[in-house]
Amino acid sequence: MTEQAEALVAEKRRRAGDTPQDRAALAKALLDLSDALERDNRDSEAVAAARESVAVLSSDFLAEPPTLATAMRASVTRYVALAGRSGAPDEALLAPIAQALGDLTRAEDVEDDS
Repeated sequence: MTEQAEALVAEKRRRAGDTPQDRAALAKALLDLSDALERDNRDSEAVAAARESVAVLSSDFLAEPPTLATAMRASVTRYVALAGRSGAPDEALLAPIAQALGDLTRAEDVEDDS
């Protein structure tokens, strides 16, 4: 399972620079790899893959939060959960993302109230 996830990440890396959709696909593949690594008790590698998933999505998400909000929420949730067990997550990476997610959530709440 881990080998398949690693192969998929390698494939997605080759195409990751082309479009936001390609980078989102790479981020998803990294999350899947993180899951597989965790199942194999390779916890530090699982954290690294989850962190990379967040980092890969970061620029595109910050440019257009609504488009990648679901993917970013999944990446952040996984990364924070794993990193919290073995230390602390990268606050410098997460701070602007948390701000954008908060702003987006408030905007969604206002829309729901309308």
